[in-house]
Amino acid sequence: MNQPAIILVVDDVAANRETLRELLDADKYRVIEAVDGPSALRLAAETPPDLVLLDVMMPGMDGYEVCRRLRADARLAAVPVIMVTALDDQASRLAGIEAGADDFITKPINRVELRARVRTITRLNRYRRLLAAQTELRESERKFLSVFQNAAVGLVIAEAPEFRIVEANRRLCEMLGYTAAELLQLTVRDITHPDEIAQDLQRGAQVNSGQIREYSR
Repeated sequence: MNQPAIILVVDDVAANRETLRELLDADKYRVIEAVDGPSALRLAAETPPDLVLLDVMMPGMDGYEVCRRLRADARLAAVPVIMVTALDDQASRLAGIEAGADDFITKPINRVELRARVRTITRLNRYRRLLAAQTELRESERKFLSVFQNAAVGLVIAEAPEFRIVEANRRLCEMLGYTAAELLQLTVRDITHPDEIAQDLQRGAQVNSGQIREYSR
């Protein structure tokens, strides 16, 4: 999250893109540009932005359609979109809202307003992404622990260098006659036959020296 926020500027007029680039604080953002709707969708798919500054009136595919297609893409549906437009009538704004726009900035653009909105929205979007990543991580951990606990073989998770047991599944408890709490007081060495430890150490040394290509028990 220390990387600069990515802002996708979409406008078919080069002068307008240049104006937005100058109005933004270049040191705080990575600005990428698209000259039309199709190229905007392609760039957004390749490099998901933290914010899209989207012109409304463009030939071929207008800003409303670009916004609708962004919202239809699962990877990009939550990316904030600010429509940058000279249209300030209620019908135009309603059309933007229906297409999925999050905010509007009316031309001519006020520098202070633009920076304030961009700063606030990019921060909120990055916080949302962080929360989503944390939720995904917790779900992955939950699934892993479920598979681990329900495995048909005895399994442990241990921490080096002492290889103290930090997690043991139900099958291992049944095999050894320990409770999970009791196993957490032990190391892998405590529950492994000395001959197997010596064999493991020998095979591990062979793997490290390149004598054998892989190590498994």
